[in-house]
This record gives sequence, structure tokens and C-alpha cells, in this order.
Amino acid sequence: MSSVPATDPWLGFVLDLCNTYDLLEDPPDRLTIPLVARLAARNELAALDLVEADLEPVRVVRDQLYRVFAEADAQTQYGVLNGLFDQYGATPRLIEGPRLAATGGADPVARLAVSAADALARAIAGGSAGRLRTCAGDPCRCVYVDRTKANRRRYCCELCNDRMASAAYRSRRN
Repeated sequence: MSSVPATDPWLGFVLDLCNTYDLLEDPPDRLTIPLVARLAARNELAALDLVEADLEPVRVVRDQLYRVFAEADAQTQYGVLNGLFDQYGATPRLIEGPRLAATGGADPVARLAVSAADALARAIAGGSAGRLRTCAGDPCRCVYVDRTKANRRRYCCELCNDRMASAAYRSRRN
């Protein structure tokens, strides 16, 4: 059985960042640099010092992080995270706790990528790989962490749960 990951500001930020692309919104991609700054502040992270020119590289990072949630295979998840660590110049460090952490990155986007990948790696190493999921509600693609005791959550939010229950009810009635 997988364990519930501890509350982590960076993990919360990763969820928020990945969910800036939402097929239920119009337009689906809401990512902006000011939004990234607000998400960092909401998760009580230090300022990320991103500029408008960083928007496309942050989109690339977001899409790579999303793959960790979308992949059911642990080896693929490891590959995605290791790829991020390699691509953005992560350095392993022993930090207070003590625990091993990925640090580094030559610029703000690289530091964001390394810190976000480190948060996902900690969750997976803690036994939570099976709790990192994408919403089963069609067409939603939002990500979430299943923190329920039974580990049976299928939807990112009550809205998706209600939409899918209504659709199932309508299909049974026809």
C-alpha cells in the first residue's frame, strides 16, 4: 500500500503549476509569469525571479512534470525525473533533516525545475508514486495527490466527480 506524502510547499506548487493547463477552461493554458509568482507565494515559496522571456521554458518544465503524474509505470516516472535533474544541472546535497536533496540550476527556470522535480522525487521515494494521478473525468487532465486513506480517489475535485456521476446516470437512463 502506498503512503500519503507529507504536505510539502513544493509539491503543492507542482500541482498548481501542472493545473495551469485545464481543458475545462477557455483558453486551456492559463500559464503566465505573474501567475507562477502568485502560485509560489500561495505555497509560501521564495520569489522565483522569473521574467517574461522564461514563459516558454516554464511551459516545457510544466509539461515534463505533468508526465510524472500521467505515467503509471514507476520506471518511466524515474526516467522523467532523472531527465529533469540531468537537463537542469541538479546536484545532490545532504541537507538538514538529514536527507538527500537535488539542488542547483544555473538560472531561475532551472532552479524551479530542480526544486519541483526534487519534491516529486521525495514523494515517490516515500512510497507515494501510486498516489500521484491525473483526473479520470473526461476531458479533465488536472493532476492531484490522492490523500484518502483508502487510496481510491479518481477525480481531481468534486466538480469532476459530479460531472462524471451525472454522465453515468444519463447513460443508464437512455
